Amino acid sequence: MLSSIRNKRSSRTPGAGRIFMVLALTVGASFGQNGGSSLTVADVIAMLEQQLPESVILTRIKTHGKPFQLGTEELGRLKKAGASEKVMVMMLDPTAAGAPAASGPPPTPPPADPNNPDSPHSSGIYLYTTDREGKSRMVLLERAAYQGTKVGVLGYALTSGIKKAKSRAMIPGVRSNIRSTSSSPVFYFYFEEKAGGFGRSGFGATMSNPNQFALLKLEVRKSNRETVIAEVGITGASSGTDAKNMIPFKSERIRDGVFRVTPAAPLQAGEYCFLASLFGAGMGAGAAGAVDIFDFGISLE
Repeated sequence: MLSSIRNKRSSRTPGAGRIFMVLALTVGASFGQNGGSSLTVADVIAMLEQQLPESVILTRIKTHGKPFQLGTEELGRLKKAGASEKVMVMMLDPTAAGAPAASGPPPTPPPADPNNPDSPHSSGIYLYTTDREGKSRMVLLERAAYQGTKVGVLGYALTSGIKKAKSRAMIPGVRSNIRSTSSSPVFYFYFEEKAGGFGRSGFGATMSNPNQFALLKLEVRKSNRETVIAEVGITGASSGTDAKNMIPFKSERIRDGVFRVTPAAPLQAGEYCFLASLFGAGMGAGAAGAVDIFDFGISLE
């Protein structure tokens, strides 16, 4: 009896094994078609026709990881099905780094650093300095408000012009708000390239380089700072400032419309200014018609 049962069980085993193998192959084939990374041109076309998101189609192609052999006919079928350039490029090379980027506006570039001399700046004169934390800063020199006056007129009249009368510019206050703690300050002059002058700052079109300015040491009085801008004598009027107050400086052209300016020698503590002539180089820096004064101070620690 036991022998008979064993024979029956053993006779069923081969059939059951064959059924199990068939099921395994069927499931494996099904998984290969649906859950694996295998992908064909027909699959891509089917996804396009189902209007799946392009990002999903690109991900499937990338997961497939193998380039498609696309001829003219296959490319035509893909194009007809609505495939974009990105999809076809990705199919030809799933690892292509140069595939066209997603459409949309270009990224916004980071804003220019206003404290970097190489960044674009509005026209003007800037003091390149450091703050208390040691960080570099670009400080715009503002125009100084001033009044014009003449001194020595009586002496001029009594001596019939032998003694000169002087025209002075007087700046209110004994101290500039803009200061440098260095005896060798660095300045950057920015001119408009289009007009070759400080157009946005109100200068005439003739202003185009720092040599049309004068660097002066201001005379400090009780309530203001002064500088001579013209003299009138027996021989006539002469434009310009006192030579004793003029300070030589070096000018280096960085690029079109941008210059780096430094004093030729260290400055002492005191009040200073750049003076622009109304008539530019034609009358010389510091001419009688000077209309723009940019003041600063040196405070040595």
